Amino acid sequence: MIVATSRRRWWALLLVPLLVFVSLLLLSDTLYQRAIAQAPAFPFSACHKVWAHRGHAETGRENSLPSVKGAFERGAVGVELDILFDRELNDFLVSHDRPYALFDGNPLKLESVLSQYSASGFFWLDAKDLRKLSPPTAYKAAQRLSTIIQRHQLTERALVESSDPLSLHWLARQGVYTSLAVSPNDQKYSATVYKLNTALMKLAYAFAGAGAISMNAARYTPVTAATFGQVAVLLSTVNDPKALKLLSGIAEVKVILSDDDQYAITACTDRSGQ
Repeated sequence: MIVATSRRRWWALLLVPLLVFVSLLLLSDTLYQRAIAQAPAFPFSACHKVWAHRGHAETGRENSLPSVKGAFERGAVGVELDILFDRELNDFLVSHDRPYALFDGNPLKLESVLSQYSASGFFWLDAKDLRKLSPPTAYKAAQRLSTIIQRHQLTERALVESSDPLSLHWLARQGVYTSLAVSPNDQKYSATVYKLNTALMKLAYAFAGAGAISMNAARYTPVTAATFGQVAVLLSTVNDPKALKLLSGIAEVKVILSDDDQYAITACTDRSGQ
């Protein structure tokens, strides 16, 4: 009798989280639409949506001071940079991977870039590793990044991208504009798997309190556009001028990264460029 009672309790302990999870999945669209309605307005340029992917690499190495300078000098309104959190330094370094990219033998600190170019335009900061950090370390990293953004008066001119909804939640609470990195794929998965996958993404967006979602441009199909609806969308990376012009004309698409100097493409038709 005691064994049977113990088994029922274990089943109950397993069943309750499962029921909560299923209930959240069923409510994912409702929670997602509510999150979109409460999301902060996209604060960046509405016309020139083509930003520099890791700076203008033809000017200097990607994710470098010369590439950032070159992008802004060529008229880019925004620059995307890859950043990683270093636990020992308690600081963010500009690099796509570890070991860190070195410049004159040293890694490049995000602060070093912003100290020179924070007034030049907008910044898309792709925080590559927040999801891999333990929650205490991720919280510490989020606080540090928020401090850097506020110190350089970039609250209205910087966005942080991550696939970690918890870190984005912390950043959003500090007034930082955030984008949840998602990876939908209606071309690969069945309709059922795709729906389940996007339901999880919608729940993550709702929890994160993010302003936008970001994805590879190849994933932004008509099916995906319809699935996510009127949310701000950030895309990477497109180099074809015709594709850039077409994507720029979509209201939901707010930024498209490019490796090439296509920064003059505009989504506006009037002379003021507003």
